[in-house]
Amino acid sequence: MNLYLRLLRILLRQWWTAKQTDPTLRRKLFFRVWPHDCDLNLHLTNSRYLAFMDLCRIDWFLGLGFRRAIWKYKWQFVVSAQEITYIRELAPFTRFRISTQLLGWDEKYFYVEHRVASKGRLHAIAHVRVAALQGGKVISMKEVFSRAGFGPMETSVPEAVDIWKQLLEHKKWLNQSHKS
Repeated sequence: MNLYLRLLRILLRQWWTAKQTDPTLRRKLFFRVWPHDCDLNLHLTNSRYLAFMDLCRIDWFLGLGFRRAIWKYKWQFVVSAQEITYIRELAPFTRFRISTQLLGWDEKYFYVEHRVASKGRLHAIAHVRVAALQGGKVISMKEVFSRAGFGPMETSVPEAVDIWKQLLEHKKWLNQSHKS
C-alpha cells in the first residue's frame, strides 16, 4: 500500500513541476526507509530498491512530458533487463535520494541509470534497459522522442552499456544453445 501513496505523491508533484526539456538531465527524488520497507536484517530490502526505481522512471517519463503521448498512443514502457549493485545498506528511517538519468538509446531500447545515495554516499547503482511498446510491438526510440515533441535527437551509449548489451546478447545465445 505504501508504494501507492508514494506513487500518488509523484503524480501530484507533476502538476507543479515544469516539463524537463532535456531528456539526458538527471532527475532526483527523495524517499525515506520506513520499517515496512525493511527485511529481517533491518535494512531496505533488495526488492524495494527496484520498486523505488520504478517510481523514479514514472517520474522521469512524466517529467519529460510523455504523459499525453502515453495516453494518445497507448504506449507501455517495459523493462527488458536490469542489473543492480548494492554497495551499502540503508537503515530504517534513513532519508535517501535516487537520481535517474538517461544514458542513451539505440533503435530498440533506452538505457537508464539509477543512483541511490544518502548523506553524500552511494548505496546502490542500477542500469535498466527499457522498451516502448505500442499495440504489443516495440517502437523505435526515435519515434518515441519525435511523438513526445522532441526534435531530432542523436545519441550513443557509454562503453559500459555496450559491454552490458554484449553480455545480454551472450546470455540470450546461451539460452538458445541449451534448448537444442
